[in-house]
Amino acid sequence: MLSEQNIQRYVRALYPVTLLLILVPLCDLALRGFPPQFGSLQWRFGIVGVLFGNFGTILLGLGLTGLIAALAGHRMTLRILGYVAMILGAITIAALALFVLDAVQMRQLVNANVKRTVLLGSIGAMFAALLGAVALFSIARGALAASAGSSAASRRARPAAAPLVVAGQSAGDTV
Repeated sequence: MLSEQNIQRYVRALYPVTLLLILVPLCDLALRGFPPQFGSLQWRFGIVGVLFGNFGTILLGLGLTGLIAALAGHRMTLRILGYVAMILGAITIAALALFVLDAVQMRQLVNANVKRTVLLGSIGAMFAALLGAVALFSIARGALAASAGSSAASRRARPAAAPLVVAGQSAGDTV
């Protein structure tokens, strides 16, 4: 059995793994989307679709970061993760709304034999984004609750200062 100190060392050593899970999809996205062409419908549709397609890996990295921070007792990391996840969840919902509008426009512009492919790809990306937003808000809630510590919970669950003693008959006595 490993000592608590060795477990803590190993847990803290996993932070670079989470960084890898978060940054590699974002670097891939940046390389695919360079140079930015915000005015181009095709560029926006494609880059947001790629982002939503890689969302699971990014969320896995964020979730693992929270788990590591909780196991290592890094409350500040949990608090930062909670706020970042909350902001990313709100951004995801806004990006999803814009992606839906772009998908409708894209579907009207493409050839008839490609419309089904665009529709199915769009639905998959929207599903990933919707579940991703739920996961981000869940990560935010959990991280912020965990970063608050046990002080509030221990105050609520604190036993009474003196035990309650009731004088009366013993269990064997009958009335």
